[in-house]
Amino acid sequence: MPLDAAQLGFEGTVDVLRKLLTERFGMTREPSGVLADDPLFAIGLGLSSLEGIEFLCEVEKQFGLHITDLDWWVYETPTLANVAQYLIELSKKQQAAR
Repeated sequence: MPLDAAQLGFEGTVDVLRKLLTERFGMTREPSGVLADDPLFAIGLGLSSLEGIEFLCEVEKQFGLHITDLDWWVYETPTLANVAQYLIELSKKQQAAR
């Protein structure tokens, strides 16, 4: 059963994303050492562009959401906080559409 970002809230969603990064993408930090405002790419957490796409695919699977608008991902510096907030908003929109 997919996770519900709206129900988890901001901190709960960030925690899920932290665990995903550390378990799936081999982050050397403990989950608690990954800060919500750390950039996901380059000097932040160091994800490559391919890992970034894999991360988004995993996020879609875990939360049962379909991310269609990737402008925020491409043109902003994504952080766990950005991703969590986006997931919460998308979750609310998709629930309202049902």
